[in-house]
Amino acid sequence: MAAVEIQLPEGFATVAEYAAEIKHVYKQYAHLPNMHIVDFFVTGFWQTLPREWQEYFEASNFELSSLLSLASTGQLDQRAPESLHSYVRAMFHLRLNYHGSPPTDQIEKENHQQELWYFLDSMSPKKKIEVAELSQLVANVASESKCSLVVDVGAGQGYLSRVLAYSSTGLPVLAVDSSPKQQRGAESMQRRTIKRLQGPRAAANGFKWDSERAARLEHTVMHVSLDNASQLAEAAHATAPDARWMLCGLHACGDLSSAVLKAFAESDATAVVLVPCCYNHISETSQEGSVVGFPLSLGMHGTWLGQNALKTACQATSRWDASPEATLAAFRRNYFRSLLHFLMVAQNQIASDGVAPAVGKVTNTELQTALAEIPADAIARSSADEQDFAVYVLAALTKLDHAWRPTAEQCIACYREHGGAGLRQIAAAWTLKSLAGPLIECMLVVDRALYLAEHCTAAGRVRAFALFDPVTSPRNVVLVAQRT
Repeated sequence: MAAVEIQLPEGFATVAEYAAEIKHVYKQYAHLPNMHIVDFFVTGFWQTLPREWQEYFEASNFELSSLLSLASTGQLDQRAPESLHSYVRAMFHLRLNYHGSPPTDQIEKENHQQELWYFLDSMSPKKKIEVAELSQLVANVASESKCSLVVDVGAGQGYLSRVLAYSSTGLPVLAVDSSPKQQRGAESMQRRTIKRLQGPRAAANGFKWDSERAARLEHTVMHVSLDNASQLAEAAHATAPDARWMLCGLHACGDLSSAVLKAFAESDATAVVLVPCCYNHISETSQEGSVVGFPLSLGMHGTWLGQNALKTACQATSRWDASPEATLAAFRRNYFRSLLHFLMVAQNQIASDGVAPAVGKVTNTELQTALAEIPADAIARSSADEQDFAVYVLAALTKLDHAWRPTAEQCIACYREHGGAGLRQIAAAWTLKSLAGPLIECMLVVDRALYLAEHCTAAGRVRAFALFDPVTSPRNVVLVAQRT
C-alpha cells in the first residue's frame, strides 16, 4: 500500500487517524447536512436545533449578513453559545489543508501558457485556467511515469485533450465521452485548432506542425460506469497495445470519477490524475452485489453520508463573502421554496411525507407574468415581501404545470404566519448545513485517496491537493496516483 500525501490539519499524525475522527464528527452532526431545505417548515426542523442556537439566531440584534462571514471564515461573535462555537470550530479545523500545488518551473509554465493561445478558443475564463493548470500537471505526471498514452475520460468538447495532444507536451490521447453530440463537437473544434496551428501566426511563433501531430488525438464514444470501468483498459490496449498509459479527467461527474479510479485500481494503468465534480451524483445505496461510488476504500468502509449530505458537499461557502447580494438572494429563494411546500401541504395539495416537486429556477419573465394575475386590491393590502411571495407561488405552480392555484390572500397569510423570523431561520439553518459541506468533501477525498493507496504498492505515490483557486473553481481538488 502506498503512502497518502495530504496536508492534514494540526493534531493528526496519520491519514487513518484523521479518517476516524471525521467519521466520528460527521455522525455527531449528520442531521444538519442531511436537512432538506424544502421540508424545513413542514418537518419543524428549526425546533430540532439546540434551544440556545435558536435564541442566538432569533435575537433582535442578529444581522443576517453576518452569516456570510460565518460561512466563509468561521467568524462568530462572543454572544454565540459555546456549543455553536464548538460546531463551527470543528467544521473549520477538520478541513484538509489543500494549500500549495506542486511547484512548476516558472519558465516552463510561462512557455506552456503562451502556446495555449492556439487552444483556448470558445473556453470560458474559468475553463482556460483549469485546462492550463491540469494539462501541465498531466504532462508532468506522464513524463515522470513514462506514459506514452493518456486516456481522457469525460472529455466533452475535448479542451484538455487537444492541449495534451497538440501542444509541446505531445502526448497521444484517447478522448472518451458518452455523448455522440459531444464527440462531434470535439472533432469540429479539433479541425479548427489544426487549421490554426497550420496558419502563418503559429509558424511565425515557431510552432512547427507535422502530420504526426494530427494522429495523436483519437475520439471515441463510450458509456463508462462503475460496472464496466474495465473497458477503459481495453480501449487503451487497443489504441496502443504496448504503451504505458494513464488516465485523467477534468471535473468527471459523480460516479464517473469513481469509475475512473476503479479503472486505475483494476488495470495496469501507470498513473491517474483526476479532478472530481458533482458529488450529488455519487451513488451510495444499490442492489446487493452492485458497485457504489462511496465508500470505495477499506478505510471508510461502513460510512454512509446520504443524498442531501452529498448535495451539501457541492456548496461553495468560500464564495459567500465575495458575492453577498447573490448569497442573500439565495437565502430568500430557499425561504420562498420552503414556504410554498408548507402552503401546499397545508392546503392538502401534497402529503406531508410526499416528495416535493422540483421547481428549479423561476425566471424574471415567469415572475412578471405571475404578477399580472394578482388582483390590485390584494397588492394594495400587502407588503412588498408578501407580494413577492404570492408572485413566486403563482410562477412556481405555473412552472410545475400544477392545476391548483391559491388565492393571493392564502399566500399572504402563509407568509405572515412565518414573517421575517422564518427567513432568518432558513438562512441560519442553510448556513449551518453548508458549513458541513467542506468536511463531507474531505471524507470523499480521503476515501478516494485511501482507495488509490490500497491499489498501489509501497513504491507508489498518492497525492491530493488544491490545483485551482477555490473561489473561481470550487471543485479544485486533484487526486494523483502513480504506481512507480
